Amino acid sequence: MKKTLIAMSAALSLAGCGNKQNAVVDETPSSATKSVVIYYSQTHVTEQVAKLIAEATSADLDSIVAVEPYNGTFEETVARCRKEMESGVAPAVKPTNVDVAKYDTVYLGFPVWCGIAAQPVGSWMKNVDLSGKVVVPFCTFGSGGLETSVAELKKAALNAKFMNGYGVRTIRIAKAADEVDEFLIRSGIKAGEVEAEVPFVEKRNLNDEEKGIFDAACGDYPYPLGSPVLVSSRAAKNGTEYRYITESKDANGNPTQAEVFVLVSNEEGVGPEFTKVVR
Repeated sequence: MKKTLIAMSAALSLAGCGNKQNAVVDETPSSATKSVVIYYSQTHVTEQVAKLIAEATSADLDSIVAVEPYNGTFEETVARCRKEMESGVAPAVKPTNVDVAKYDTVYLGFPVWCGIAAQPVGSWMKNVDLSGKVVVPFCTFGSGGLETSVAELKKAALNAKFMNGYGVRTIRIAKAADEVDEFLIRSGIKAGEVEAEVPFVEKRNLNDEEKGIFDAACGDYPYPLGSPVLVSSRAAKNGTEYRYITESKDANGNPTQAEVFVLVSNEEGVGPEFTKVVR
């Protein structure tokens, strides 16, 4: 497969030696910029990704801390999150140790709760000005939510420049090191060489083998993902990636569709992996 080289001098390059980075916002690549990784992590899973990014980009690192910690089970956390969302009362957070105003690039990390970034992240954003800064989002999730989370974050920081983000299922956190490295290279943030991405082929009806792959990857997921009706695929790193179109009904009984992504590795003994859902 043809390989593509993404160099540090790329137009969207953000990271370099120490905190030296090529500027994006002012379009002067020779300008020295600084970066920081800011994250919220309840169970230390998002923290693992934050540390990987900070190390790979030589960025400073700091965390968002809720004044009243979310220490309950997943179900209790979701219940509290929904209550806060319905009441419009955001949780108080402690001031971070870094002055975000001194940075040009902010890597913003969070777990996904109720389809959006964890509530403490929204509280933090109300207290900072990200205007003119490059924001690189990253998250961990049970099934998905990067896209919906970033859409909401953009509303809270209209004058920031958001780059494409990275997300990983919590159950797949062991894969994050390799995936983060590839993400940073593809984004022009880190120098390196990766295989050129291949587009998905045209959607088609499922055959029995493809239905079996979906069931093997998603059968033990505890929440409904819908029934697969169409599929497309593409060659991926050491395997094949499938994108299933599923159909189901929303809470009001209306028909809805989602995209469910499954990775099938060529490695012997490794089964199909459900990697994310986009609703």
